[in-house]
Amino acid sequence: MYISEIFASGFRCFAPSMPLRLKLSPGLNILVGPNDAGKSAIIDAARYVLWTRGDDYVRPDLNDFHVDAAGKRTCDFIARCTFDDLTPDEEARFLEWCTNEKGKLRLHVCIRGAMRYSPGGGSIVSSQNRAGAQGEGLSLDGELREYLKATYLKPLRDAERDLRSGKRSRLSRILGAMPAMGPQSKLAEVGGDATLFDTLVGADAAVRENAAIVDIQNKVNTSFLDKLSFFDDSLAATLDLGAKGSFDQVLERLELYLNSKGGGQRVLRGLGYNNLLFMAAELLLLQSHPDQVSFLLIEEPEAHLHPQHQTLFMEVLAARAAKPDAAQAAEVQQVQVLLTTHSPQLAAGADLDAMTMIVGHRAFPLGSGHTRLHADDYGFLRRFLDATKANLFFARALIVVEGDGENLLLPALAEKIGRPLSRHGVSIVNVGHRGLFRYSRILQRTADPEIGVPVALIPDRDIPPKEAKGLVGTRRTEDEWTEEEILAHMTMLRRDVGSPVEAFIAGCWTLEFDLALRPDLAESMHLAIQLAKTTSRDPAHLAKIRAAAKVSYTAWKADPTLSDTDIAVKIYDPVFNKLASKAEVAEQLTAILYKRTDTPEQMRAALPPYLVAAIDFVTGGAPGAGA
Repeated sequence: MYISEIFASGFRCFAPSMPLRLKLSPGLNILVGPNDAGKSAIIDAARYVLWTRGDDYVRPDLNDFHVDAAGKRTCDFIARCTFDDLTPDEEARFLEWCTNEKGKLRLHVCIRGAMRYSPGGGSIVSSQNRAGAQGEGLSLDGELREYLKATYLKPLRDAERDLRSGKRSRLSRILGAMPAMGPQSKLAEVGGDATLFDTLVGADAAVRENAAIVDIQNKVNTSFLDKLSFFDDSLAATLDLGAKGSFDQVLERLELYLNSKGGGQRVLRGLGYNNLLFMAAELLLLQSHPDQVSFLLIEEPEAHLHPQHQTLFMEVLAARAAKPDAAQAAEVQQVQVLLTTHSPQLAAGADLDAMTMIVGHRAFPLGSGHTRLHADDYGFLRRFLDATKANLFFARALIVVEGDGENLLLPALAEKIGRPLSRHGVSIVNVGHRGLFRYSRILQRTADPEIGVPVALIPDRDIPPKEAKGLVGTRRTEDEWTEEEILAHMTMLRRDVGSPVEAFIAGCWTLEFDLALRPDLAESMHLAIQLAKTTSRDPAHLAKIRAAAKVSYTAWKADPTLSDTDIAVKIYDPVFNKLASKAEVAEQLTAILYKRTDTPEQMRAALPPYLVAAIDFVTGGAPGAGA
């Protein structure tokens, strides 16, 4: 059986009026989204319901009760895990806890929390773990409780400590739970191979008989303990390995560590490698118990891991979470995984069908049928959704652009008009081509509610003005397009607009041309393009370029035969003919703009209106509409 749904109402950020209903698959489930969206609350809801196999003790407290917008705390909460696909054996074992729903047995496991104010001040928090969709069924007894326990890997875990020897160490608990350890915990049968317990008892005896050990033991007893003893209560000590105690004490002396590269020698390895070792041990334990539910909760597995190791870990985890084929079914148990991450690297390597965005305390599955992605979009994104684009899963707002120029320049423009993108949690996704909607459709839903992440698309208009005819040659300019063709083209650029996605189309041709067309930016744009044409950074040479750019621009402005559009064509010429890269132009223009003393209001008036509208749209300013 597997967990098909996690439900929470009145628990932390999940209000009774807007409860969590998170559907899960039997394999890998990945939660992504911005901070404070509710991902950790979901993990904790599952921990409270199921408990975990580690030593962490979870118990509801006052902070687990939802606080509404008015500051009022609820007095009750419920969290529930629903199990489906029970095997015949599971149905028989847990029949009295199951619910018959239209002839299908399901297992609902709940925790209900209640908070009551004490007459003497303060509050009293109580909780009950019961079966039933509303927690109205039987209490969970020991067998069912042990069967359902999850494995939990907390964020920023101390893997080295967990793998170290010591009383009730996590490693000793893992080893003790391994089926292979059962026969090793007692003396071997006559004629059988020595067990681990035999080996340790023999080593303990050899240690006790060692001359140095005997000498130290005798000195402790005769020199000190004899003198500290009462006549009827003598004190005597034994120095050995302690193998005469329980087998658990034996396991508590074992450690798991990584060898040096040469092998054999113990060395201190990095936090990331120790994390991998610890997660490998936990996964081994999960797959070694077919008599227990294999449910793994992981918060931020990327902690301390290099990006390439994040990718490797995700591949291993996905393989363990995949349904085994018929040949493997007897040996390999499928692990159900619920994982939270803030890593674009992990998100980029995951299947969209396994991902759920948590935004505004709501769950939004990204699998087929839930988004407006087309069938071929999923295949496209599996190939091209890399870590730089996967930051769209963690943004509070998003700008999708076609190239490096917009990607480099927009943060500076937003800062200059007083709306820095970083302060507003806005990410920029540079798709590098015209497939903007391939990415924005991820955040569009086939049904309500919508994801509350505003998305601004900034495509080029790509219709050259008639003044650029000498520049573009046989390419048609705007005067050679019919009104119907222009309307169809603009409709195509806005074909998939719809909440929360809006398109802000270049006013004339491209971003660079439109900036050159603005009177208050034309001279800065001309200088940026001229500086981008040279690879020299010699101060004297750059000074000459600046002087020449000022002379040429002044001459153009003084020529009564040249319109602003004619001048913009001359400015844009080196970019169109690839004498200056758009990325280098953006870098140069950014540096120039940062030196300008425009006020935010002045810069807002200087910029093309569609860029201002796009920035306002994603930073919570004026609603904005596509230009």
